[in-house]
Amino acid sequence: MDKKSLEENRAPKVSEEDTKQVERRLVAAVQNGDRRAFGELIRMHQKRLFRFIYGLTGSFDQTEDIVQEAFIKAFNAMETFRPQYSFYPWLSTIARNLTFNQLRREEKKESLDHKTEIGFDPAAPELGPLEQVLNSEGQKRFYEALKALPEQYRTVFVLRHFEDMDYSQIASQLKIPTGTVDSRLYRARKLLLEALKDLIE
Repeated sequence: MDKKSLEENRAPKVSEEDTKQVERRLVAAVQNGDRRAFGELIRMHQKRLFRFIYGLTGSFDQTEDIVQEAFIKAFNAMETFRPQYSFYPWLSTIARNLTFNQLRREEKKESLDHKTEIGFDPAAPELGPLEQVLNSEGQKRFYEALKALPEQYRTVFVLRHFEDMDYSQIASQLKIPTGTVDSRLYRARKLLLEALKDLIE
């Protein structure tokens, strides 16, 4: 996947209520045996999910594999999904668990030299000094530092800066207090700044 493909994976802003209504119809159709409706759910969420998982892995190839596996796992578990809830948080939880399970199985960290594409600048509200490292020279270091964060800090950071979620949304998805979101996000930024201090003026 090239830079253009990744940029196309940046989901456009749509009405949350419209999305929920479409989701409910598609989920009901899938649970009634309509496989094509699940294809529509994939098209609706694959771009956003790709950005989220890429933020956790820093690897295009790994992200593609995990996203594909997450959709397969979600499809096989659709009968257990309760349609009164939003589909994407459920799906992203499946993908997040797959990601960390895979990362835990790695005997050592892979080099991102051949996987990190130059020019990707994720949406990053309030990144501050960290924005300085998101350039052609600092990107690989940034994703290596992000991947090295403990899971709890990395997840909160990615949800905030890649998913553009606010604190209450993150707290709801991870089932933690907003104060915990704040402290983990502060710690994640602090660790990243320490790891990248030589790149920050």
